Amino acid sequence: MMEQRTCAACGKAAGDANLCKECVKDWAKRLAWLLKAGMPALQQIAYKQATTRERSPRHGNRAYAAPPVNEAAQALYSAVETHLQLTGGMLGVKPIGHDRYDRPRTLRQWAELIRLLLHHMGALAGLDSAGDLYADTTRLAEKVDAATTRTAERRLIGVCPDCLNERDEHGEPVRTPIYAAQSSRYAVCPVCGAWLDLKRIRLEYLRSAGLMHITRTQADAARWIRENTGVNVTGKDLANWRSRGKMPSTRRIDRHYWEWNIMELLACAQDRAERDHGDV
Repeated sequence: MMEQRTCAACGKAAGDANLCKECVKDWAKRLAWLLKAGMPALQQIAYKQATTRERSPRHGNRAYAAPPVNEAAQALYSAVETHLQLTGGMLGVKPIGHDRYDRPRTLRQWAELIRLLLHHMGALAGLDSAGDLYADTTRLAEKVDAATTRTAERRLIGVCPDCLNERDEHGEPVRTPIYAAQSSRYAVCPVCGAWLDLKRIRLEYLRSAGLMHITRTQADAARWIRENTGVNVTGKDLANWRSRGKMPSTRRIDRHYWEWNIMELLACAQDRAERDHGDV
């Protein structure tokens, strides 16, 4: 009889593996993102910039030039590649060496390694260390995303629900703000390290504020979505959603004004974002 295990990441049934199918799928998406977008962008920032934005120690004295590389990005680039080499080593990808803790580690470069790992996700899910490796990939991918995304592109999504369970020195709940790019679906809390579903975080944030309905014209409701989520939703999108029966709670107040359900508006925004950017 096949052994039934629980997922090391989310606790759901995982069959005979250590990660469930959904977590393996997300792991693969994160690796694919690092291959196609994250690591190439980080490599450009780390190694191809002539200067950094930091001022020289003498504030303009040319004898003290800024370093030719972004040292923080370079360190992160190296950390991601080391993690991938360790993951490949755990999987038995040759050629193999060992790190200072005597853990198997392949010496191949990140691009080749990611392609190999993506072809062996089933074997990765069966590793005893699958949960830790997946968590490390998630943490590092979020750091790469933060390092390669302009600050202006990141928006306040809400507060971390896990931190809310803790109390500060004054006995008040710890409210850790969570910022993310508009195309992000997940994030990691910078304080407690919790894995966060951003759609749920935004809903909880609005619910805690007591804002579950807004009264707006169709155009103003679309503008509200754009301002709060960054997703380019139009009044026509809302009209289409209503006609398809996806906004059952919406009701007309008078000729131009409607009462909109917040969760239905955000669902429309999520649908629009996935059609525009793909389900990443």
